[in-house]
Amino acid sequence: MESLYSQVNINIWKKEMICLVGAGGKTSAMFRLAKELSAEGKKVLVTTTTAIYYPLGNQHGQIVIADLLLPDLFKSISCGITFYGRALSYEGKLLGVDPEFLDALFLKGIFDYIIVEGDGSRGRPVKAPAEHEPVIPSLASRVLGLVGLDCVGKKVCPKNVHRPELFCKITGCREWDIIDADMIGKLIAHEEGLFKAIPSRAERYVVLNKADGEKERSAAGEIVQRLSDMGYKPDGIVVTKLGM
Repeated sequence: MESLYSQVNINIWKKEMICLVGAGGKTSAMFRLAKELSAEGKKVLVTTTTAIYYPLGNQHGQIVIADLLLPDLFKSISCGITFYGRALSYEGKLLGVDPEFLDALFLKGIFDYIIVEGDGSRGRPVKAPAEHEPVIPSLASRVLGLVGLDCVGKKVCPKNVHRPELFCKITGCREWDIIDADMIGKLIAHEEGLFKAIPSRAERYVVLNKADGEKERSAAGEIVQRLSDMGYKPDGIVVTKLGM
């Protein structure tokens, strides 16, 4: 299986901050990237600007929880995956850090890669961003926008779509309509959609996840064609089935 980092054209000899947005597999993609890059001998920090559930033991080397960027905070880290959060919530989630904090940390050059989850989706396969989303560090040079292909053929409703009212506004559909490739294409291409408010110099990669069967792969093909028809040209499109 081709590595995810190669599919999104990550240069393993260049330090970089990567941000993931959207729905349908951000956390899986984040840890998949971290594992692959760590296997190349790179020092990787995994974090979020929102909140994320406490990681499983096989997803990280060590966890750092601190709300100040102290000089020696990461001094003892030599390689592998470090998971970083500002604090631990009563729900058991690690709370994210400010994007300015991550910009400052990136400039210190301690890590080869900083991988950031930039918004939440409450486990839904597709979402539309709210006014305050996503939260992306200005020095992120690559943004992966995810959509779960299992949303296609399902109804536009809170069970399947995070913030369905905004999804309808962006795509021109109505709640309870059946999600199709045209809607997903509009969500991806719209300035208020999947890649809303990303840094101007950042490369954007569409990741169509959960291509588990012929139905999902066919939907992916239709979405790719729809984007082409619209003249939308991201830096890359990946059709995949992400797992841990």
